[in-house]
Amino acid sequence: MESLSRPSFLLLATVVFQLFSSATVVGTREAGNHGIRTGSKKWCMPKNGVSDADLQKCLDWACGRKEVDCAPIQNGAICYNPNNVRYHAAYAMNYYYRKHETEPGSCDFRGTAETTTNNPSKLKTLC
Repeated sequence: MESLSRPSFLLLATVVFQLFSSATVVGTREAGNHGIRTGSKKWCMPKNGVSDADLQKCLDWACGRKEVDCAPIQNGAICYNPNNVRYHAAYAMNYYYRKHETEPGSCDFRGTAETTTNNPSKLKTLC
């Protein structure tokens, strides 16, 4: 049996490493939550009937927090569309909730949001 040359072995080792490291990242990320790991089966969404003005206040507040990454909902970014306040607020509310879900009231947003067991990423309503 012919042995691998050193460059061939290094190339093969690099490919194997990339495959395993990529599989690990994909395996720990849940769809629709941008890498935030959680065991929860609840999501935070705006309540029906809440005005765009109230949702914009929630969106501004959540995106003003350092722990909420709103870059994906900025103009031209991956989660920008659909471009409406309700969608963007839902993204920011859920992101905040994921970071603070063990804290009481983390999905209240002054009465404008509620938790749901319907995964919005499966409904294609959240990026």
